[in-house]
Amino acid sequence: MAGEFRNESRVPTGVPGLDTLLGGGLVPGGVYLIMGRPGVGKTTLGNQACFTHVAAGGKAVYVTLLAETHARMLRNLTGMAFFNAEAIGKQIAYVGAYLVLRERRLPGLLALLRRVIADEKPTLLVLDGLTTAHSLGEPEAALKEFVAELQVLSDMSRCTTIVLANMNAQNASGAEHSMVDGLLELTLDRTAQRTVREVEILKFRGGDHFLGRHEMEISNAGLIVRPRTEMLLARRTEVGQATHYRRVSTGIDHLDAMLGGGLLASSATMLLGFSGSGKTLLSLHFLDDGAKKQEACLYFGFYEPPERLIETAQHLGMSSFRENDASGMIKIMWQPALRYSLDALAEKIIADVRERSVKRVVIDGIDGFRQGAAFPERTIRFVTALTNELRALDATVLITEETLKIFGPEVEVRVQGLSALVDNIILLEYMDVGSELKRLVSVIKQRGAGHDPNVRELCITDRGVELSPDANSASEILEGLYRVTRDPRRPRGS
Repeated sequence: MAGEFRNESRVPTGVPGLDTLLGGGLVPGGVYLIMGRPGVGKTTLGNQACFTHVAAGGKAVYVTLLAETHARMLRNLTGMAFFNAEAIGKQIAYVGAYLVLRERRLPGLLALLRRVIADEKPTLLVLDGLTTAHSLGEPEAALKEFVAELQVLSDMSRCTTIVLANMNAQNASGAEHSMVDGLLELTLDRTAQRTVREVEILKFRGGDHFLGRHEMEISNAGLIVRPRTEMLLARRTEVGQATHYRRVSTGIDHLDAMLGGGLLASSATMLLGFSGSGKTLLSLHFLDDGAKKQEACLYFGFYEPPERLIETAQHLGMSSFRENDASGMIKIMWQPALRYSLDALAEKIIADVRERSVKRVVIDGIDGFRQGAAFPERTIRFVTALTNELRALDATVLITEETLKIFGPEVEVRVQGLSALVDNIILLEYMDVGSELKRLVSVIKQRGAGHDPNVRELCITDRGVELSPDANSASEILEGLYRVTRDPRRPRGS
């Protein structure tokens, strides 16, 4: 995982992203309780921690208090990338302790753990199924004493212990909450968009950690945690390079003139307009101009598959677009809106910008983030963090957003707060003139510099997007239709 934080004084969990939330991993010799109802991924996490721990040179013991056999449990893990059958019995010991707990209760279990640690000398111990003690009628006082003894045993042996339990934060007893060194809860929630796995660190002694819930995935690679982009980037985003008012061409001469020479480098611009108004085409001109200047470019979108996008560019006179895509000068990253989480998408975008030193980024269809978000209220915070990071990486960003109305003096957007986030706003709109639709373009915001406030006609030809060289033609269209106020006009929901 890009940006994974490592702390040499910690014990890694083996779960990408989780160590970042924990500030580097678990504290050696600590006892950590991982809670969650059945099916959330606790057993997978425990085994993943063991296999990755021994792959790094450690030794692990997995003790189960459940009736399920080890053979059945391991059979379900054989498809996971971390699974290594050769490590079983050599570097990882599996111990069944259900009968010991049932017959000798918690004192007998503790004696077994002492013996196992003395014999195997593990550096990581996983105890799966502590809630079995509750079902067998063990009193709260006995459980509290057991946890205290387990802490002493783990600390003295320098063996980090992970306890897995089928419970949640609401029904966990005081012993589990108060005495362990760390408390993590795994959850599985259904939202209007999709079903989401999440992890939350409720308690962690010995260091700083991320608060709140963060999305988690289970695949053939095992568990992967996606730290919330807005929290992750808030800790690491640096101030971007000074632009010195360096200008970046949009690829359209007359639009550059309206902007006073082009867009300011490392700025964020919103192309705002109804469907078909020319937002994507303007974006293609912007990328094509960058490729001609040997600047690495990235197109990220939700709606236009790569081949269709390339064909459109070629049809409109950008003949080298396919070659630039093949060479990697322009990379097209297309994702269906509901396939990946917000944080997974941010990782993909930022990783590519860093790897290729991308200077121009187009995010075509910002509403795709809102549609794909498990919790849509995150969208504006997420986009703010992502945009700030891209600007800090010295990329000039174009974001397209669709308006809700095709006509009218009021401009409504789907994602509220975007107009305050971006440095520039270019408005693309329609005018109904008799029986003909006309396209108009205007610059309604440019932070840090002046701009031409006039409206110009926009035409889509076989050479791409073209603007009228002056405002006269647009003024004739506007005259008598309705009064347009530019003082400046801002989208509703700003």
